[in-house]
Amino acid sequence: MSIRKTVRFDYFKVYSRKYNEEEQKIEELPCDLSDVFTHLKNIPTSERIYRIGGDEARLQGLNFENDKWELHFVRIRKNGFPIITHDDGSYTYMDELEDEQGLGEEVSAIYDPENFVIMIRRNMNSLAPSAISNYITNVINTQGYTVIFNPLIHPMAKSLLKKEHLIRGAEVKIGDIKSARNRTKMSLGRMVNDVDNIEETVSMYLKIGIQNKGSKKNSKLPLYDELEELIEDPEVESVKVRRKADEDAKVEHIDLIKHRLVDYHTFTKDDFHKKSRNILHETVILNMYKQYNRRLDEINTVYK
Repeated sequence: MSIRKTVRFDYFKVYSRKYNEEEQKIEELPCDLSDVFTHLKNIPTSERIYRIGGDEARLQGLNFENDKWELHFVRIRKNGFPIITHDDGSYTYMDELEDEQGLGEEVSAIYDPENFVIMIRRNMNSLAPSAISNYITNVINTQGYTVIFNPLIHPMAKSLLKKEHLIRGAEVKIGDIKSARNRTKMSLGRMVNDVDNIEETVSMYLKIGIQNKGSKKNSKLPLYDELEELIEDPEVESVKVRRKADEDAKVEHIDLIKHRLVDYHTFTKDDFHKKSRNILHETVILNMYKQYNRRLDEINTVYK
């Protein structure tokens, strides 16, 4: 059986938010979590617990290597378990777990104290980044003090799209089309009219894109001028584009208004634990180091 899984990794700058009584204002400053993790390292794993809804969150492991903190979180379910299905059409219930056992969903993260940046593997069944920041806030346990993760946003997102790029698709969100500029409405109309010369099937339902099936690798939508026009309208909230730098490049996803630093990696059969069919935390961390080191210059120069 072929096993593949594409995983998303998000990058955040870590900040602390607290009230400055002397200046009577809320301050938001870069935050070094090293002292918190050093403290947690000396606490038994069984006691690193935080309640999240009806479940528990636990910092399963942490390690300081290569001047960075390697973090391993799990979200633990003690009820509402899924059923076990069988190929013969039957199913059974999970009824052999003891009271002290549960089902866990993992999240791996790397924290770079030099740049105050945390890189987090996304797992929709586990902890969201906000849940992890809440976990750390709960550990610090100081009144009026909150740890927050701000996504790394490109300061000049519109520069990520060049006229020579192959635009494969676009998704536009407009807050109020009635208040949008007339030029914006005209651009939306041209986006539809200008695709008449495209050989492939083109779909549109508030987003427009070349269908992958049967399309040529050098095909592109003639939308560059229209997209440039749209991003200047304050009523346009996001312009998400699928584009390739050239015909042999991979398709990349960018937001021309608020582009977040995000990476993806597809893990294959050899990356999975044979019995559990999960990707081991150690395997994920090794991949995260490769991606983080590749992004480090960008983090220091563009997303600082």
